[in-house]
Amino acid sequence: MKFSYLFKNTIMSVIASGNFVIKAWLQNNILHRLNNSQIKLLNNRYAHAIIASTMAIVPLSIVRGLVITASVLCETAGFNHAALWFMQLQIGFLALAPLVMNIYVAVHWAVRNRLSQIYCIALSISTLMIFRRILDDNAQFFLDISIPMALASGIIGNVLQEIVSKNMLKIRQWKDSNNVTIVSFFVTLMIIAIFSSIIKLVAEAGLHHAMSFFEQLSLYFYPTNFLNGISYVLLRSVPWFFGLHGYYLFMDIDVAFTAAAKLNINDWYSGRGALNILSPVFYDMWCNSGGTGNTLSLVICILMQKNSPHRRLLTIAGPMALFNINEPLIFGFPIVLNPVMIIPFVLTPLVSYVVAYGATYYSFIPRITAIVSWSTPGPIKVWLASGESSAAVMLYIALVALGVAIYYPFVKSTLKQKNTVNNDMDLLTGEVKISQPTNIEMVPNYNHVVEEYSHLEAQRQIEKLQTSGQFILFFQPQVRLSDNKIFAVEVLIRHQDDNGKITPPTFLKYYERAGLMPEVDFWVMENALDYVRENMSETEGMTLSINISPQTLVDYRLLHIVNKVLAKPLPTGWSLEFEITESQKVQEPVRVAEVMEKLRNLGIKIALDDFGSGYSTLHYLTRYPLDKIKLDRSMVLGLAKPDGFSFLQQVVKLCMVVQCEILIEGVETEQELELVKMAGIELCQGFLFHRPLPGKVVCQLLAEQHKMEMQPGHFLPEVEAIV
Repeated sequence: MKFSYLFKNTIMSVIASGNFVIKAWLQNNILHRLNNSQIKLLNNRYAHAIIASTMAIVPLSIVRGLVITASVLCETAGFNHAALWFMQLQIGFLALAPLVMNIYVAVHWAVRNRLSQIYCIALSISTLMIFRRILDDNAQFFLDISIPMALASGIIGNVLQEIVSKNMLKIRQWKDSNNVTIVSFFVTLMIIAIFSSIIKLVAEAGLHHAMSFFEQLSLYFYPTNFLNGISYVLLRSVPWFFGLHGYYLFMDIDVAFTAAAKLNINDWYSGRGALNILSPVFYDMWCNSGGTGNTLSLVICILMQKNSPHRRLLTIAGPMALFNINEPLIFGFPIVLNPVMIIPFVLTPLVSYVVAYGATYYSFIPRITAIVSWSTPGPIKVWLASGESSAAVMLYIALVALGVAIYYPFVKSTLKQKNTVNNDMDLLTGEVKISQPTNIEMVPNYNHVVEEYSHLEAQRQIEKLQTSGQFILFFQPQVRLSDNKIFAVEVLIRHQDDNGKITPPTFLKYYERAGLMPEVDFWVMENALDYVRENMSETEGMTLSINISPQTLVDYRLLHIVNKVLAKPLPTGWSLEFEITESQKVQEPVRVAEVMEKLRNLGIKIALDDFGSGYSTLHYLTRYPLDKIKLDRSMVLGLAKPDGFSFLQQVVKLCMVVQCEILIEGVETEQELELVKMAGIELCQGFLFHRPLPGKVVCQLLAEQHKMEMQPGHFLPEVEAIV
């Protein structure tokens, strides 16, 4: 008996453990894949452009919601003229939204690619006008455009100009990059106009067939029955994953649906027909509580989590959710480009739709008998639209609770991940420590969790830097030991606050976390080259060394900006060198190797920085096309150890095998210098020679060196005399 009891318990424990492991494995693998897909989307430049343009109309959407609310209040109070004025105003906001998005796509593209905003905006609007005329000769441009067309024309026009510009740069060398922009602008417009004319003249019949096909397709989403109604729910909620408002996106369907609902209610009051179950108010009542996605349930879930960092978001999003305006919540939580939270965001209104449709079909609640504005608070809207039905209000409360049950595990999971990061934070250094899991396949992408947690703090620190001073450039000379000459200068970024205090580049970690290192590197590149051309042109045969992060190496703008900054020639005998910094691990080694090879074809030298520390590994020496290897200061510090000098000698031999120049950093004492010479190293950099210096001081050093070189028979002093 005891054996049977123990055997049964053992079997049950094994089954329970197996279920737990399978559940954890499935959950973690799904989260892992969803998080990875989110990272890929966030790195997609087209997704960036769409999100940026959507963010631009968030204030417009909020104001429109408030205007509609004002119209409803005025109509309720009997101020019909004021209500009509507010309603006409919101129609103007609605018509303006696509144009604003089109313009902001162009602005975003110009900023990201360092192009003229005026040209990009003009090209984007011109493309939109051409596309609109192709579809309908009688269309009024500012009133008859849709968001898909506005986004497509903005992206297509600017991508085409980018392609044209690249090909023009291949055909010939342009002395002035502005000429490339101007010519490519007109060439792009000409290409768009020509192809549009061909489409209009040759393929007009096909175009009409295509338009008819899309019109027929839109009828499938028109909610005339239960199944089409589900498609309509998806149509309004799924586009929010890309930051697109479903109502704006398919406005034609909604306008026709609203008109049909009003006609149906009027016919019912006149005794000429039965009430339909589906109407825009039906969706607003049951599927848009708090806004698209029934986000009132999400607000309640956030309130239930006492330690949730999103509670501060509710100071803005909470009151607006009462009026069914949820843009701050969608972008602030976020729902946009969040493959985890989009699941309850779509599932909650779908479940609510099925329940509410069934309750209405079986007459548990009455059908809608009045058109009520979507911005009316939920319980009031249900009460008025259902003919003051208590059963409908009770169902509304039950569906909000059901939505809380759906959202809750996802919100709790998000908070749990953030708390895990909090517990692993070093209180002294502020760094996050992540323990390596036993089975990496069974855990989510913790790097993404850390990045998400630190992103807001990084943004705050960056804003603080940008409002409290300015970035400046310092230069640290590199010395050749055989003749004690400065042969290169490394440019370094510093921050100078409003009081003149200069901060070392510890702030760069915030830019790395925020994914903004390309912006820093491009700024340094442009300003350093301009400074050298203006102030160091008298010195010949030098190398300007610029640090480039792995983020920048895989940035699609790099080669374009390099071509742009090199459009003006460097001073005589000067060469450009990129130091590949290893503060971050190289995520795309194949892509990085290809970019390096293209940079070398442009005459740019490639140096591997901080070799011997960080993420640098031996296979970098053979994988990447390198011209120089910079040994980290840790090699110098290691000279104090018994085998330190022998180790340095072996590293130097290894570097010689790949036929690269060798430079050692961090030489600060005479003893270190002697050992470096004995190891066979010719190039040095360190405080013994020069600290990082302002540009004016380096210009003086180079001028003195140039002056001494011009004196016949004069040799530079020993290293001790260099200051």
